[in-house]
Amino acid sequence: MGREPDPPSSSPSVSSGEAAPAARKPLKGRFGERYQEKHEHIRGRGLISSSALGLADGLITNLSFLTGFGGAISDINLIRFAGLAAMLAGAVSMFFGGILGARSELDLYTADSRREAFEIDNEREEEIQELKNLYVDKGLTEAEAETVVGRVSANKDRFLEDMLVNELHIHRSHLERPYKVGIVIGLSFLVGALVPLVPYYLTAEKTYSLPASVVFSLAFLFAAGAWKGRIVGRHAWRSGLETLLIGAVATAILFVIGTAFVFV
Repeated sequence: MGREPDPPSSSPSVSSGEAAPAARKPLKGRFGERYQEKHEHIRGRGLISSSALGLADGLITNLSFLTGFGGAISDINLIRFAGLAAMLAGAVSMFFGGILGARSELDLYTADSRREAFEIDNEREEEIQELKNLYVDKGLTEAEAETVVGRVSANKDRFLEDMLVNELHIHRSHLERPYKVGIVIGLSFLVGALVPLVPYYLTAEKTYSLPASVVFSLAFLFAAGAWKGRIVGRHAWRSGLETLLIGAVATAILFVIGTAFVFV
């Protein structure tokens, strides 16, 4: 008798040379088996936002300043010095501004956390009912919300964290360290402000350096906007065009002001 064919495998077949899809590995949790997230999320949202702000702010600020200043001043050495001074002053200002802004967010989070902790200690039943209502609003039944809140509220730290996330929509992990934010936004401003200044050091005459600075800066703005768009999931060309138009409008306004009024 001939050999009977093997029974078909219960797992999906993979053709030769084709990589099998990566399986989501089960993880053991406190409430049973759960699966590891297979999609990567954007990390360091605050730092990405700070870098994009610093880069765009530095470039647009110095480009607008140099264009307006160049429209009123013919001495290229004076334009170079003014651009360098504006770049350094802006970077220092953004560094300390970033620190103060991040510190303010951290202080607000701390104050909210203390207030919620006080309410949990002194108005526990009201807070439990408030959290139940939040879960019911999300689509859970009364019984399901009762079960979830019962487990969450059994641990004070977890209860506090859940209240902050669901009621105030804030989480400690989303807050960056103030000095890190200051460094990122300050350095980003420095890099952005350097872009329109470089052509003034590469050419000896304002006649060539001014248009070169504008073209180079607008191209860099488009690239920076496209990069930001790819990170946040928007169309790269649309985000780049939006950033470019903002820079172009700001530059045109300052150029008109600079050529109309001599501000020295």
